[in-house]
Amino acid sequence: MRLLVTGFGPFPSVDDNPSGALARSLDGRTLGGVTIAGVWVPTSWRAAWPTIVAAVARCRPRALVMLGVASTRAAVAVERVAVNEAAARRDVDGALPEAATILADAPARLTTTLPWSTLVGDGVVASDDAGRYLCNYVFFRALAELEVPVRGFVHMPTDGAAQARALLERLARALVVEDV
Repeated sequence: MRLLVTGFGPFPSVDDNPSGALARSLDGRTLGGVTIAGVWVPTSWRAAWPTIVAAVARCRPRALVMLGVASTRAAVAVERVAVNEAAARRDVDGALPEAATILADAPARLTTTLPWSTLVGDGVVASDDAGRYLCNYVFFRALAELEVPVRGFVHMPTDGAAQARALLERLARALVVEDV
């Protein structure tokens, strides 16, 4: 069984993004009997989504967990909701999103397929606001367009790598034991 974990690179105001470093550090490892593919994703409106689509096609995961940093958060947060909105906020290339609506024919909001209720606790909280930047953008598109059975997004504080890794270990166990 394979779990794809993605994490972002730097972007304006965040020179060192721990989500990308964590994803890369997990590549090729096994957690709870689940093989991890870790992929670094550029924080770019143009390149982020194609990078994730290519990684999914390459590794055919049972689950996809996308990680992002939220420097204002005190805890790791499992995002439950993605919204069909993109903020006019510049990416690492200085570009803005093409439109305020992510997908014209999609619903206003979609919900994660992660077993979020089993992942919260021990320093992990649930959140209903993934923002309107690239984290929400790739989260919404993954829920709307990918056929990976389990898909979700997790925000981590700048010092939250250990808690995020523990959450991924709990998810790996849930994938194997509970067959989520």
